[in-house]
Amino acid sequence: MAAILIAVAAGCGGGGEGGSAATTTAGAPPTTTGVPPTTAPPPPATTTTVALTTTPPPATTAPAGPATAVRRGDAARRMVALTFDAGADVGFTARILDTLDRAGIKASFGITGRWAEQHPDEVRRMAAAGHVIVNHSYDHRSYTGVSAKPALLSTAERRADVERADEIIRDLTGATTRPWFRSPYGDYDASVNAVLGSLGYRYNVLWTVDSLGWQGLSAAAITTRCLNGAVPGAILLFHVGSQSQDASALEGIIAGLRQAGYAFGTVADVVGG
Repeated sequence: MAAILIAVAAGCGGGGEGGSAATTTAGAPPTTTGVPPTTAPPPPATTTTVALTTTPPPATTAPAGPATAVRRGDAARRMVALTFDAGADVGFTARILDTLDRAGIKASFGITGRWAEQHPDEVRRMAAAGHVIVNHSYDHRSYTGVSAKPALLSTAERRADVERADEIIRDLTGATTRPWFRSPYGDYDASVNAVLGSLGYRYNVLWTVDSLGWQGLSAAAITTRCLNGAVPGAILLFHVGSQSQDASALEGIIAGLRQAGYAFGTVADVVGG
């Protein structure tokens, strides 16, 4: 705090409010020479130190670094993360949530803002059950144009898209999706991760094993693929939509992974953060 010195003039002594009295000597008449009486000089001004507090400037915050693309969590722990993307129809969402609830598993859901607008009750149920909700953009446009070919989104458009999805989900659940994001189609580059980092997203969550249920694999084929691809720290990708048989394969995958000694966690558990 800075101390500022303020000079304060002390008040001069005096008689009445309106004037001065003639100087007299005891037993003598007042002077009549017409010379004004001599008065004592005023006391010198005094200096008072007043400490005024000044607010120091706010500390400078270091700029955020880019988000880290993550395909696998901690390889030292025999734990996997089940993740489910929701961007098309509501599909088998309720069935998947029922299966996870019976198994006592907390999973992670990559949700687009538009899907959240259309299915608010399902989003609230996910949050209430303790599942992690990952920002999956507003409407699943590719941020790079690699997997889909819209016009390339500008930096401002990417920022607006991410923030729009988070606002919708936050209004439904009371919690932000930060620090978790999943790029639509898994498309990303350095510029995408830079935007995510500037918005507070530390992780761009990809996957170790894609069930390929969205490509029409049978439940049996999905189960085999996921069990064969599982490794400590694996992030498994599924979808809730009706075009995928992931929901039908889920119980068998959970049973097989448990038999192989795996535990289950959210992306926060497996990756950290």
